[in-house]
Amino acid sequence: MTTAEELYRHAVNLHAFIDQYVPAGRLTGALPGISRDYVKLQDEVMWGGIWQVPGLDINLRSMATIAAQCCNGWDFGLHHQIRVGLTLGMSPQKIKGMFLQLMFYAGIPATVFALTQAQKVINEQEMWKAEDRLPLKAEWLASVEEKLKRGARLRRNNWGEQADHELENSLTQQLLPEVADLVEAYNYGEVWARADLSPKERMVCILVALMCRGHMKQLRQHVGYSLNMGFTQREICEVFSQAGWYRGWPCVEEALQEAATVFAARTT
Repeated sequence: MTTAEELYRHAVNLHAFIDQYVPAGRLTGALPGISRDYVKLQDEVMWGGIWQVPGLDINLRSMATIAAQCCNGWDFGLHHQIRVGLTLGMSPQKIKGMFLQLMFYAGIPATVFALTQAQKVINEQEMWKAEDRLPLKAEWLASVEEKLKRGARLRRNNWGEQADHELENSLTQQLLPEVADLVEAYNYGEVWARADLSPKERMVCILVALMCRGHMKQLRQHVGYSLNMGFTQREICEVFSQAGWYRGWPCVEEALQEAATVFAARTT
């Protein structure tokens, strides 16, 4: 049986590492004086518990959290979680690459805000600023047609042939074909081709955004794509539980309901 004392100790050990670059006087520094009960809940449930449950790599947990905070749009939480990601060893390019990916799922206002906040955090440490100046190799293709071809190839390789069929028959393609081609060309043909994130990391960001924004039909579809990519059922569920602490637990229940439907269909 796990005790509250063990959860607290786990939280203290994790904080000792991820808080090493936290500036003095951060917002949560006032919490013990406001509500010690809140701090106890946060430490034992979140940092000592959910963050350390087996089943998902801690870097993917961090990415799921950053994606959820991007969807939330609150600078306090976003600052801290970007700092956690950088402390865990994520490059500034990877952090920014998350928001390029999320542009298509969380929208421009949320991702522009996230990028500006990320730059503020990166500028806190000279080592992060130096790494931020390192160029990222990204081959931008000249035409939309080339992007569409590369995107279709990457999509099939990652998600399978069925994904192409579903995209070709989407309402967006039927009602807004020119817009659909642009989005597909730049999302799959350019962003997915970049080296800043792995396909698995991209999918974590997408799953979180779809859950946080309540797009359950799209979420169900992407749970299937995640399985095609090699995600385990446990990993998918852990992505939802990690992000849910920052978005709200009811979101997790709804996401798990969609996931369970997909899991059941795969076993019949």
